[in-house]
This record gives sequence, structure tokens and C-alpha cells, in this order.
Amino acid sequence: MSTSSCFSQRLYIRLNRKDIAFFKFLLESRDNLAYLTVIDKYLAVVQIVFGYGFEHAIQNFLDEAGQDLVFKIIYMPV
Repeated sequence: MSTSSCFSQRLYIRLNRKDIAFFKFLLESRDNLAYLTVIDKYLAVVQIVFGYGFEHAIQNFLDEAGQDLVFKIIYMPV
């Protein structure tokens, strides 16, 4: 196990380019839940980095965000 994986987890999401800013706004409205980095602005792939123990909160966020936005999780650690 690498040192970086001890502190955080990552998941990757693809969404519509026009929705990136709104998705980031929704995520930032959840104080310190996670942070978002745009990996590919042309394919609209974003990375969400969050701490261990926040898996349930991230899933709740994704469920709620899915009511307003269309996106696909392209990688989520097991």
C-alpha cells in the first residue's frame, strides 16, 4: 500500500462539460467533504479526492447530485 493511499481515496467521474462548475459548487457546499480536480476538460473527467471513512457521505452526495445532473462514475475504488 502506498503512503498516499493511506490518507485519501479517489474516484473519477465523467459529466457534461457545462456541468463541471455546478458539480464543483455542489461538492464545495459540503464543507470539507472532498475536493475536485478537473482531469480532462475536453472529456469532462473530474477527480474527487476524499478521506477514508467518508465513503458513505460521498455516496450520499453522488445520489443527491444525480437528481440534478447526469454523470457516470468511471472509476471508484472497491
